[in-house]
Amino acid sequence: MNQILIDIYPREQRVLKAVVEDYILSNVPIGSNFLKNNHTFNCSPATLRNTMASLEKKQLLMHTHTSSGRIPTDLGYRYYVDHLMEQDDYRLNHLENVENELASVSTNLTELLQTTAAMLSKISHLFGVTMILQFDRSILQDIELVSLSTDRVMVVLGMKSGMVRSIVLNLEVSVKESDLHKVADLLQEKLLGLTLKEIQDSIILRMKDSPLSHHEIIQILLTNPKEHFSIPENQTVYMSSTMNLLNQPENQHVENLQKTLIAVDSENITHYFKTFLNKKNNYLFIGKENLDDIYNDCTIVTNVFGGSLLHGQIGIIGPTRIPYAKITGLLNQFTEIMNRVC
Repeated sequence: MNQILIDIYPREQRVLKAVVEDYILSNVPIGSNFLKNNHTFNCSPATLRNTMASLEKKQLLMHTHTSSGRIPTDLGYRYYVDHLMEQDDYRLNHLENVENELASVSTNLTELLQTTAAMLSKISHLFGVTMILQFDRSILQDIELVSLSTDRVMVVLGMKSGMVRSIVLNLEVSVKESDLHKVADLLQEKLLGLTLKEIQDSIILRMKDSPLSHHEIIQILLTNPKEHFSIPENQTVYMSSTMNLLNQPENQHVENLQKTLIAVDSENITHYFKTFLNKKNNYLFIGKENLDDIYNDCTIVTNVFGGSLLHGQIGIIGPTRIPYAKITGLLNQFTEIMNRVC
């Protein structure tokens, strides 16, 4: 996001920073007396009230009732993140244990991504997400054909990243085991070492002059290569349990709970991440900055990770009242770990 530019005075900056950080901790609207009693402002509560009123006119604070304290707006959180937040050099407790646990499952990509999402949720007390980026650039390392019956064959694709894709083909004729080996040898000869995108674009040409090009298995694969040589959506985005997120104070209200359950529905999360967070960028969307209305009450923070075999996003979703410095620091720490284990 581009940093916002608002004419805000030094005292207003100090008050805004205090309100945001106090509200994040307490989930209670912040009043001038609270600020005076808990901070070293060298001015009266009346002056603080006037400062908060000025911040409200600038749409950085708001209040829900006339006599209540103020809470940050989405714009207020954005100004805080861009200009006032002190970087948190977050260090995971038991860092070695976290990295060892992820390294122990790194050869199984599905387990690695699922474990990472769960650990992000556990540590942040929010909702963890991981996503594979540029999965169409996954390199095919192995391909096997497994007979399930005389007229059913499973095609098993093994990616260099550790991901495995299985496809069941229903055949109209029986296939001998010897023919199965010949077809598998041909596919290995022509396709191993290519990315899925390269296979999708060139498999028809690569199989054109082969004496086995008219075999039923080959013909099925050639009919729709984009379907057969791709990674299903349910293998590209992984999510934690919703339990930690639903325990947040905001979600103790039925209306907020219903909105949150819709926002973290697996289908909605998958669509949102694959549609809007699919570039090799770090993202931080606050409230209405999000590109889908169902996330208007959420903050989504993501970091890109990547090693020699895999690139992806790790992310945390919570209410707009999240500890921004801690969460960005946590994601930075996890990114360093994922870069090493991938």
